[in-house]
Amino acid sequence: MTISDLRRLFVAFVRYLALVLVATVLLLPIYWLVVASFRPAADIFATSSSVSLATLVPERLTLDHWREAWSGELPRAVANSLFVALTTAGLGVLINSLAGFAFAVFEFPLKRVIFAFVLATFMMPFESIVIPLYMLVRGLALTDTYAALILPEVASGLVIFLFRQFFAAVPKELYEAARIDGASWLQIWWRLTLPLSGPTIATASLMLFVHQWDAFFWPLVAAPSQERIVVQVAIARNVTLEVANWGALFASASTAILLALIPFLLLQRFYLRTITAASER
Repeated sequence: MTISDLRRLFVAFVRYLALVLVATVLLLPIYWLVVASFRPAADIFATSSSVSLATLVPERLTLDHWREAWSGELPRAVANSLFVALTTAGLGVLINSLAGFAFAVFEFPLKRVIFAFVLATFMMPFESIVIPLYMLVRGLALTDTYAALILPEVASGLVIFLFRQFFAAVPKELYEAARIDGASWLQIWWRLTLPLSGPTIATASLMLFVHQWDAFFWPLVAAPSQERIVVQVAIARNVTLEVANWGALFASASTAILLALIPFLLLQRFYLRTITAASER
């Protein structure tokens, strides 16, 4: 083994060691959160003043907090969040891919200006538009409905950008050949370009799903009733001005994290591939 080989091995070792340390720092709070949900109420913060083995490894375990969380609002909240997030992801893929296809293929007046406004939408803080958005939803008589939770989040400037980048990279010859064969633009989008955009669809679905799964402020404003409660609102209701039910709070938060982790682990390779490809175009 040469000196250069040893140097490469040492560099690789240092790189992976740094990645392990960073991952440990990032995952340690989540690990503590999940472990704390299984501790008795008296033990949750008993060892939190200093980091020790007892902080990471509980001496006693209980399922009381999980039973309490799942016997309350959490099951309905999880079902509502899953319905809202999955519906938003499905509608969002269709609508945003159509918009991205239009920006990539067609030429029309003020195309660049309109696309710039589309890009600006995902840079705008949601809090700046929540009041006019609520007035619009109330004017349409959609307050406290699933439509109020789903429709405002279907269109996404970032997802439109990702689809536009992918469709713009498709060779123009494919579009021309399809048009010569008599296909309409809608058929080209549905039968040609959309099946080719699998990684982009996966990435868009993941982004829309996670965004809706993490939504708190808008569901709290637009659909505050018990029937429309979503998971983040259910988690927050474990804390009031008078008392905080930390055990149920940690159990509910652990549920939300673990359920959101499933689609991310399944689609992360498509997510990384799409983001990297979009940044290179």
